[in-house]
Amino acid sequence: MIIYDLQCVHNHKFEGWFKSREEYDREKAAHRLSCPLCGDSQISLLPTGGHLSVKERTEKRNDQGQFVKAIAEYMEKNFDNVGPGFAEEALKMHFEEVDYRNIRGTMTGEEEKELQEEGVEYLKVPVRKFSS
Repeated sequence: MIIYDLQCVHNHKFEGWFKSREEYDREKAAHRLSCPLCGDSQISLLPTGGHLSVKERTEKRNDQGQFVKAIAEYMEKNFDNVGPGFAEEALKMHFEEVDYRNIRGTMTGEEEKELQEEGVEYLKVPVRKFSS
């Protein structure tokens, strides 16, 4: 069953339930649709957003949470945490003063601007803390 948002020429909005888009088109062409408030048969289909059931929304949120957690765990295991020294260490690697390695940490807006100006490639990944 498909639920469409409909509207008459008097701007009354209401729902119509149909087995398919084709059924809606047939009913409209045959002038069998009418506004439940005023009875007008000049009906138009309104644009609508998608709908998710609570179960689908919860499953999607859980999947996203697991994905974000997996990224955080991967970074924890495979990147050296240089903390607030991220920009300084990234610049040293960029200018080959130290060997390249995977690092993670934080930087200020000013430091970020400096890295961009120097052409240092990095990826900002917002990661939240997870309890064990």
